[in-house]
Amino acid sequence: MTISKSILIIDDDKRLRELLEDYLIEKKYKVYLCDDYSSANEILQFFVFDLAIVDRMMPSGDGIDLIKIIKEKNNIPVIMLTAMSESEYRIQGLQYGADDYLSKPFEPEELYLRIQKLLNLYKDETNKKNAVVFGNFVYNISTLQLKKDSNDIYLTEGENKLLLKLIDKKNAVVLREELSDSDFDENELRKV
Repeated sequence: MTISKSILIIDDDKRLRELLEDYLIEKKYKVYLCDDYSSANEILQFFVFDLAIVDRMMPSGDGIDLIKIIKEKNNIPVIMLTAMSESEYRIQGLQYGADDYLSKPFEPEELYLRIQKLLNLYKDETNKKNAVVFGNFVYNISTLQLKKDSNDIYLTEGENKLLLKLIDKKNAVVLREELSDSDFDENELRKV
C-alpha cells in the first residue's frame, strides 16, 4: 500500500484551484486548498505537505514571501504557478526558492509531470541523506533496511543495533565492550 502524497495549492482563482484539485485527486494525491497568503501561512503552521503549488500574486501577500516561509519550515518542493511569465519574474521566483516555475495557462499533464519529477528528486535526496554505503551494501538509517546489490538482507534487532552503533562511531576505533553494551538509545543513533 502506497501512501498518497499531499499537495498544498495556494491560488486566489477558485476555478483553477478546483480544477487542479479534481485532476490531482484523480492522480491519487491528497489535495489541500488555500485561496490567499494569510490562510496558507496559517495552515503551514500546523501541517506538513509533500509539495506546494504557489501563485505569485495573491490579495493578501506575495507568493515569493510564502515560498521563503515554506522553505524555512519544511524544505519541500515548490512550484510557482503564475500568469507572470516574463523571464525576470521566473528568475526571481527561482532565486527565492521555487524549484520550478510554470506560467498560466498550462496543461494539467505538464504540471502533473513536474510534480512527479520534483517528488522523486526530493525522495532520492532524502534517501541519500539517510543511507550509508559500504562496499556493495547500502544501509538506510531511517528504515533500518540493508541491501546488497539491490537485494534486501533481513537483520535481527541486535544486528540493526550493532550497525547503528558502528555508523555512529564511523571513522573511529570501537572497542568490543562498546559493541556489547546494550544500553544505547536507538533513536539517538538514527539522527546520525
